[in-house]
Amino acid sequence: MASPVQWLIDADTFEGIEPLEKDLRALFEAVERRLSRFQEDSEAVWLNRNLGQWMSVSDMLYAALALSHRAWRLTGGLFDPRVITDLERLGYVGVQISQGSYAKAQWLERRPRSRQVRLNAPVDFGGIGKSLAVYWGARLITRYFMAIHQPVPPMLLNAGGDMQMLGASVPKPMGWQVGVEHPVVPDQIGMVLTIPVSMAVCTSSIRIHQWSNQGRKVHHLINPLTHEPGGEGLLSVTVAHHRPTWAEVWSKALFLQGATGIADFAHKRRLYAWWFTEDGNVGATQDAWRYLTWLHPAFMI
Repeated sequence: MASPVQWLIDADTFEGIEPLEKDLRALFEAVERRLSRFQEDSEAVWLNRNLGQWMSVSDMLYAALALSHRAWRLTGGLFDPRVITDLERLGYVGVQISQGSYAKAQWLERRPRSRQVRLNAPVDFGGIGKSLAVYWGARLITRYFMAIHQPVPPMLLNAGGDMQMLGASVPKPMGWQVGVEHPVVPDQIGMVLTIPVSMAVCTSSIRIHQWSNQGRKVHHLINPLTHEPGGEGLLSVTVAHHRPTWAEVWSKALFLQGATGIADFAHKRRLYAWWFTEDGNVGATQDAWRYLTWLHPAFMI
């Protein structure tokens, strides 16, 4: 997934860590194998090459498609896996697939009982694949501790900034302290959030995935309504949610509102969100301010 995966445990001893670590590694590898558009033999690539046909797919791919379709509906089209068409047009190319477009509104048809789908436009899971892996990894960990009749100790599963905090308790004395990367300077922290409960946190940022296309700078956060990179005036957006998948979905939808629209959009949806703007400011929703405990001196509130 082109990012490091970390599993941090706040416990003096932890029996059974080796087999659980092996299962987690296998899970992340399976997600990559099923959902990547950069692997020639991935299931997602195979499905993208068979548009318009009813196909039987794995439970993992079916779940990713169902979640993407629901996110597309709930965000009013701001989260749309069909942005693969625009990403490739702008030069962010994976393995070769069929050419597609946004033309057909009914881009996904499903038969839940048989796990069959008919895909009518190519899709990309880059916007949700890592957060799904984190979500499934958290479920794997939780089931393990349920099977041995023990509470989950405080732990953190992090895949390149898509993270899920776990455990009936939290690290003492303050809780979880989450460092959000500086949106411009590599290897620096831009802000620290102190969160007293176990939640998921995801950040959408343009610091890494930027490139030049025909003499202009573009990035990977595409607005499906304009077919161009969105988020004018923003550098990054962080969202806390109970599930990493929805933290990821809403961080992207919020980013596409741009600096002038993000506050109202986030407030109406009662989200916990924080963002950096290009003019050196940091913003947050009303309920999220109290979790911001440190800010890089380059930014101001």
